[in-house]
Amino acid sequence: MKKRQKKQAAGAPEWMVTFGDMMALLLTFFILLQMFSELKRDYEYQRVITAIKEAFGYSGGIGVLPIDDPPLKSVIEQLEQMAVKNYEQTKISHSNDPGLDGPQMRVTKVRDGIVFTLGGPSTFDEWSADIKPAVREQIEKLAVMLNGRRNKIVIRGHAAPKHMRSDVPWADLDELSFARARNVKDVLLEQGLDDQVFRIEAVGVREPVSPRAIDPTELAENRRVEVILTEQLVEDMNADAGGTDADLARKGYVDG
Repeated sequence: MKKRQKKQAAGAPEWMVTFGDMMALLLTFFILLQMFSELKRDYEYQRVITAIKEAFGYSGGIGVLPIDDPPLKSVIEQLEQMAVKNYEQTKISHSNDPGLDGPQMRVTKVRDGIVFTLGGPSTFDEWSADIKPAVREQIEKLAVMLNGRRNKIVIRGHAAPKHMRSDVPWADLDELSFARARNVKDVLLEQGLDDQVFRIEAVGVREPVSPRAIDPTELAENRRVEVILTEQLVEDMNADAGGTDADLARKGYVDG
């Protein structure tokens, strides 16, 4: 008896459709790699990432994380979005005047954590530690992102290299830079931050932005305060954090 031959289904085999889809995805992947390699600036990369998130319906951010202490990456993403927004606003401006408020707060990622630099021509006057209204506004915006976190925050004061005058109230430039950092901390305390998270450092003139500055504008860049959000938690830095007065007394601590 003659065997009946199995009829082949019309059209392409099923494996060929799957193979074609895989090749299309690989081609798209390599196109994306080529596009990313052409991105030379941070804001361009951020715009691509934002577009991809919107295309996939991504919704996230620091306000929807189901944890009390959002990671540093979330803060960095927020700041990158702010930087993109500021860039777009600056791009359509036809004025070279920086304005009375001075430049935007600079944000950088370093080994210690995230550094928020309050600095510019209108940050601090010579020999002054007074917080100006424009700087206070920057600090208040910064407090919104820092409030409620348990990360250790280092506030580092700086001064411009100048010969001390006899009529200034500071013993030296270290004392002046400490006063600037302390005043920034006081503003953050007013916004509800916990005093336990802070550590104040006086750097004086040891870490200038412009080491060879002569122009008054360049010198003003050195009169700054850096707020550093570290990756270390208060509880990790201080084993006694949250202890009662009785606990401290038993361990030999006294007021001083």
